[in-house]
Amino acid sequence: MQPLTRLVGAFVAGMDFKALPPATVAAAKNGIADLAAVTILGRDMPIARLLRGMAHVTKGGGEARLCFGPDGASAVEAALVNGAAGHALDYDDIGIGVHPAHPSAVLGTTVLAEGEALGRSGRDLIAAYVTGYEVWVELGRRDLTPPHVKGWHPTATFGAVAAAAAAARLRRLDASKAAAAVAIAASQAGGLVANYGTMTKPFHAGRSAQVGVLSARLADAGMTAAMNALESDKGFLHALSPKGQVDVETPPEFGRSWWLERHGLGFKLYPMCYGTHRALDGMLDLVRGHDIAAQNIEQIEIEVGPVQLVSLVNHDPKTGLEGKFSLEFALAMAAIARRASLADVTDDFVARADVRAMMKRVRITIVDGADTAGPNGTPRDRIIVTLKDGTRLEQKLDHPRGHPEKPVGPDTLWEKFADCVAGAMKPGDARALYDRLQGLERMETFADLPRTAA
Repeated sequence: MQPLTRLVGAFVAGMDFKALPPATVAAAKNGIADLAAVTILGRDMPIARLLRGMAHVTKGGGEARLCFGPDGASAVEAALVNGAAGHALDYDDIGIGVHPAHPSAVLGTTVLAEGEALGRSGRDLIAAYVTGYEVWVELGRRDLTPPHVKGWHPTATFGAVAAAAAAARLRRLDASKAAAAVAIAASQAGGLVANYGTMTKPFHAGRSAQVGVLSARLADAGMTAAMNALESDKGFLHALSPKGQVDVETPPEFGRSWWLERHGLGFKLYPMCYGTHRALDGMLDLVRGHDIAAQNIEQIEIEVGPVQLVSLVNHDPKTGLEGKFSLEFALAMAAIARRASLADVTDDFVARADVRAMMKRVRITIVDGADTAGPNGTPRDRIIVTLKDGTRLEQKLDHPRGHPEKPVGPDTLWEKFADCVAGAMKPGDARALYDRLQGLERMETFADLPRTAA
């Protein structure tokens, strides 16, 4: 087999929109549309404002628009700002299948920024998005232990390399330069799970997109890199591997099957870390189905696999951002608010006395099981709610709503989109943007995409 890095380069250079299965086109459009919504929603979050303040903003111009507004910046800067805004509320999609990650915050951001700078068509954007996704999974599947177990944030590490592949496709690099682009990105990839619950986590997504755009441009300009940077025993895959058990011998699936068609995307219905979503579904089903009043709850027990808890690092959150990565807060919020909405994931709600008291009633038990290394937890995960009168109510946990196995329809995606952009766009403009993104394969120019007013 040829070196993996070279095979990735050849795949990127040979990608053709006409070869894409319809399911991959549909998934890419859904991912980009969902990303647009959460990017607009996150544009005023502190990390987005901070990064925008450091960018060279051009009023009414620039290579690429910032958060779908009237102003722009270079594509390298826009990728950083937009990716961070899109991930700032942890409301963006999830996917990849082989490890927990946020593909559209990286890939959608990359193709929108560099695609606009290069004047590419919607078909080019879709092909580049799928290119990045396929490279991401093809590399990620070569280690059976998810990288976040060791402390690496996959969105920040594998995402950077995948973004370089997407940007290289947009720049129409040949196989050698495309391989150089991913190798250059591999030397810039990095991001720690320890930074979850802080502004640095959304920075990871923006930085990955920025690395992708920059790496493809450097390769296009002639910068060299090792043609075995991915598979070398001193390279990307081995360096990140939690156990050092990496498969670099199996030939890639490129072109024979499509990972995006197989794994799909999962869309978040709650603005929380995805590790909480199964628990939120289960708790909400219990409190709504049995009409449980929060004041009648004595204890909440949850049994989960160990991998589900890796990202849920905050057991006593003090802010809304910290609460996004707290299983205790997720369950308390569901019990008290009977929902999990943007209005609830706030500093004020986390600080409420009843919320803090309910968090102390949560008991977490780690359960080993068949799927402990997978993204969906163990098959025995469950919630048990004990009421003050001694009644015990149980709910088993399954795939969360919005998961590819439990997909949501177009009406739900539009409702989320409309809710996210309500403060930034008139209803007609919002619908026009959503429809244009859902018809991206027909877009010939970025002038077809409506902008927000400010």
